[in-house]
Amino acid sequence: MENCKVINVRKALIGEDLEVKDNVNIEICNGYITHIGNGFSSNAKSFTNEIAIPSLINSHVHMLDYAFPEIGIDKTIKELVGDPNSLKYELLSKQNEKDLINFSLSFISNSINFGVTTIADFRELGILGSKIALNIKRKLKGINYIILGRLEKNEFNDKNLVRLAEIDDGFGASSISTYSPQELMKISEIFKNKIRAAHISETLKQNLKNDLEFFMKYLRPNLIIHGTWFSDYELLILKEKNVSLVLCPRSNLWFSTGIPRIASAIKLGVNILLGTDNAAWISPNLWKEMETALLISRLQDPLSNYSKEILKAATVNARLFGTNKIDEGEKSNFIIIEGEKTGILRAYDIYSAIIKRGSEGNITYVEQPRILT
Repeated sequence: MENCKVINVRKALIGEDLEVKDNVNIEICNGYITHIGNGFSSNAKSFTNEIAIPSLINSHVHMLDYAFPEIGIDKTIKELVGDPNSLKYELLSKQNEKDLINFSLSFISNSINFGVTTIADFRELGILGSKIALNIKRKLKGINYIILGRLEKNEFNDKNLVRLAEIDDGFGASSISTYSPQELMKISEIFKNKIRAAHISETLKQNLKNDLEFFMKYLRPNLIIHGTWFSDYELLILKEKNVSLVLCPRSNLWFSTGIPRIASAIKLGVNILLGTDNAAWISPNLWKEMETALLISRLQDPLSNYSKEILKAATVNARLFGTNKIDEGEKSNFIIIEGEKTGILRAYDIYSAIIKRGSEGNITYVEQPRILT
């Protein structure tokens, strides 16, 4: 038996290009969008001062950090999160499994409040960390939780790689110093049909080691995190190879590692995504990430307006994780934001208004994500 409903919205951002349509009705049956029509429908729930937009995607987090917020503010990024001899790993080793699950679920609950329904989580603690993540995944409904695990050096072998691939959605490599070329080629082979992600050129030191060339040769990633120090030539490699780039501007600024070349990446046609990175120091508020990215792009390219491209980076660009658009045949996991009190409906540029004002009003889900008890 079909479970159907219809909603009316004042505006909606439709499809992969976020086309703005006014006064639309959206029919939803069994959690999927079955029809998008012009005009308001009778016997529908109406949101006449609201805007429907795709739910938000957080394309890079380290969720386990949420166990110890704001620790080590006076320490360098290497001292804090360097793999494996850092304060982060020391503290994680002291946490019990129950607490790690509870802290992770708190992070996810907080993310839901901001309109986030997809989270790509880089998992530490080897196979144990991925097993914990799998337990978390089983508790979620309406949340697309992407597990990108890794092996610790002392557990790296073919058998464990296969076990990891059975648990995870992909592999998340930390930096150029973590794995040998032979190990990366083995990862690439076993995860050939999955996500292969790596932190690349987050710092100038890593970039000077030609870490992009190294990872492209041996891991063949389809997802790159940071790229803070990429040249135009390196950005064009990503476009040519169809590799997505996750930008984490607030993290880069907090850790003083550099300013990502957001305007250049957009102008050169790189498929960009956005992530909040380490949960201990950066909140899961993806609206702040979008606004920071927009402000940086304006600084790098004065009077430019990349609002639409940045909004796409937080909503529809992460096709590696599955489609996330408002369109017929798609899941109805979009969100509805207030438009009148926030001023968005009066805005001369709706995309920049959504980025800067979208979180100021209530965020409503058509299909509310939840954490199962």
